[in-house]
Amino acid sequence: MPMNSNLLTAFIAITSVAIVLQMLILLGIYLEVRRTSSQAHGIALDFQRRTTPLIENARDILADATPKVKEITLNLTEASATLKKQAATLGDTAVEMALRAKNKVMLADDMMTRTLERVERTTGAVHDSVLLPVRRVNGILQGISVGIGAFLNQKREVREERKRSTNDEGMFV
Repeated sequence: MPMNSNLLTAFIAITSVAIVLQMLILLGIYLEVRRTSSQAHGIALDFQRRTTPLIENARDILADATPKVKEITLNLTEASATLKKQAATLGDTAVEMALRAKNKVMLADDMMTRTLERVERTTGAVHDSVLLPVRRVNGILQGISVGIGAFLNQKREVREERKRSTNDEGMFV
């Protein structure tokens, strides 16, 4: 087994070198992690140092603005309620005005209808009491005029007839 002994020694030597190499790699990783951790800690402290005043300012602004925001919200709520009430009142007023306008239009329509009926009755009365007698008198006057015209025309015809008959007597041989 001497061969085995050399082989065993070589295997142990290679394993020992691998373990030492692994230990050196782990030591390097440990040192790099420690250095990176130290840098990250420094960055975190710097970040905290820079952001702390910003956070405190934001906290102060928020503390200062909170009552103002509450007051604004309360005012908006009150204004909204007031606007709703006024809108309801305005709606009721508009409905009432529309009803009143409708009633006034109906009243005006009734008055106009009655006035037109009265005008028609008055026109009929004027027609019956004034125009019919005027037409009758006009008819009588036209009858007299036609009668006189016919009488005068008849006399004219008689005269013309006489003239023609005297003129015709000489021509008849």
